[in-house]
Amino acid sequence: MAAPRLLQPADFGGEVANIHNSLGHTLFKTLSISWTKPRVWKRDEPAPKGLADVTAAYVYALTRDHGKSLRKPPIVYIGLSKNRTRFYNHPKAKKIRNMKGKTLVSIGIIDFGKHHHKKGTKPAIEEIEHLLIWALSPKFNEKKKFTMPGMGKNPGRAWHVRNIEHRFNGQMPREIVYPWMLIKLGRDRSKKKV
Repeated sequence: MAAPRLLQPADFGGEVANIHNSLGHTLFKTLSISWTKPRVWKRDEPAPKGLADVTAAYVYALTRDHGKSLRKPPIVYIGLSKNRTRFYNHPKAKKIRNMKGKTLVSIGIIDFGKHHHKKGTKPAIEEIEHLLIWALSPKFNEKKKFTMPGMGKNPGRAWHVRNIEHRFNGQMPREIVYPWMLIKLGRDRSKKKV
């Protein structure tokens, strides 16, 4: 998507890491997602070997290789997995896997850092999945594309997401800062006439 016409990001006054709330805590929760190199996910496989054995919190990205395409495989779906059974039996992933061509899967292992509380992991992963969907706009995530991040049952938090390791040929943004804030400037009448 092109940048909205006549809009620009608001100036928060510094680097994201240096923006603090009234208590002096960093406003944006920083985390990193380490993406594995995509592996082929065959139709009859519950999951590629080694990928479903990941025990940490993770999101995953599905890409499709049509063979004759002039582009590198695009990201078509972003999902999350809280347990192995959901990953094995996810209906949308199964539908994509059964299409012609190769389906590849990459696991994004989330590192929340040392100040993360375990009880907040489930809603945090859902927020991160939603942010990735909004940043990438994959074609098979229809439902979450029509709801802004943080507008569901869990209120959104301020995130600074760093995507590391595999970058999907430049499709995956290096960083996502949420909530983004766009402003449309009026005419500046503050300058005095000399």
